Amino acid sequence: MLRNSVGLAFAYFRHWLQKEDLYSQQSPFIFSRYQDLIHYLKSPEFFHLNTADFSASIFSSATGKRSTETEKFGSSAYPNPRNSWKPRKKAAMLCSYFCQTTAAKQIIELGTGSGVVTRLLDQVTKGHLYTFSEGNSFDVKNSISTNTTVISELTLAKFTAALQDLDSLDFLVIHPAFSQTYLREIGSICIPRMQASGIIALGGIHQSEEMNAYWKEVRSEDRVKLTLDFFDYGFLFFDYSGPKTNLILGYN
Repeated sequence: MLRNSVGLAFAYFRHWLQKEDLYSQQSPFIFSRYQDLIHYLKSPEFFHLNTADFSASIFSSATGKRSTETEKFGSSAYPNPRNSWKPRKKAAMLCSYFCQTTAAKQIIELGTGSGVVTRLLDQVTKGHLYTFSEGNSFDVKNSISTNTTVISELTLAKFTAALQDLDSLDFLVIHPAFSQTYLREIGSICIPRMQASGIIALGGIHQSEEMNAYWKEVRSEDRVKLTLDFFDYGFLFFDYSGPKTNLILGYN
């Protein structure tokens, strides 16, 4: 369920109060990675991106409603995701930046929304990207390379087939269109397969109540050593050498 505008505004205000800046970071790893991210988001190579593909504000990131149809995954039936996730421009670029900090050879995206994150990931993929689309959610013709396979809708059989082609996972991004039970099941399958240098990105960790609940839950996983909360997306790291750390950061 998406949060209403009042709940979302409150979450954003609380995030704004708690977020830290670059110069608050004591860890050389976090400082360096955060500094590189800020430079990346200012890169002129992204000026050409069509603003219509992105949300203008936190209040318009997700549109539409979930279908009442159900899809079998594992032992349970889950709502078939129909939300059109449309992140803000810099939020989408967070995914392409952090993907590049991994080996970027084995990547899975669950949910495509407007397709803008898919296209950004396609540009930085060094191996293969499997993206599970919510049906015909965006036009992929001539917009992605042969490194990307778009799979319509998510079933256990399709997901298992994709995983069989991958030794492990470098980057996993999940957009906010799924139930908390579904997210737990996906996590239980994928987290053990993550490379030590791999990263998981969770979209809409404050816009979606289900994703927010899962975000709070997954941070306690033993393998998760560092989490970065950028409001629109949260990122989970497994190879951070410092003490377990949860940070709230901005990128504007």
